[in-house]
Amino acid sequence: MKVSKHVEQLLRQGRKPRELVQFGFPKSVVTRMRRRLREEKATLEKKVPKGAPQAENQLQTPPESPDRIAAVEQKLQSMATDMQKVDSLVQVLSEVTFLMAAARQLGAYRRETCPYQKDGLCTLEAWSSEDEVPQGMGEPVLVENEKPEWYVKPSPFYCVMCTTPLENRIDDIEDKASDNPLSGARSKITCKGCGNEGWIAAKIMCTKCHRETYLGWWPKKE
Repeated sequence: MKVSKHVEQLLRQGRKPRELVQFGFPKSVVTRMRRRLREEKATLEKKVPKGAPQAENQLQTPPESPDRIAAVEQKLQSMATDMQKVDSLVQVLSEVTFLMAAARQLGAYRRETCPYQKDGLCTLEAWSSEDEVPQGMGEPVLVENEKPEWYVKPSPFYCVMCTTPLENRIDDIEDKASDNPLSGARSKITCKGCGNEGWIAAKIMCTKCHRETYLGWWPKKE
């Protein structure tokens, strides 16, 4: 049975339009059928003389059985649940679309500034066969050097997740810090005179005027 027919029968049985909308019927269908029944009732009232018996009953159909009504309500509830799932999927899809656009833009930028990018290929790692290339990284490309090797033309999504350039920068900073003779001195040096720890200073000399300046560290106040 068509949706409009269901709506018409339920309206004739006394159901309110608001109830039908809550059941999941389209509001436009409910409004259209309600307007049609009102026009039909107005037409019959014009044709039938005032005071004529059974005038209003002509608009009603025999009530359906309780089992039939229960089945329709169950179906309507199922339709409402499906509509909620569809709304959730639409919301998730819009969020995923936004995330993909942002990842594509950021990944493209990181790919342009990555030191391992050469002629559109990632030179960070090479494979001896195409089967060894992990899926999802990008497009495998065969490069004929001294020996054939497979590289990958990375996708923006892989580039945005790659942490190798950042890890290399951190390693470089750690190497420079470890070369500093004062690195970790605050926790390693204890004054032999007073026994305090962390109270240290380094003498710095200006190479132009040869004036000396002290750069010191003091423990944080508790």
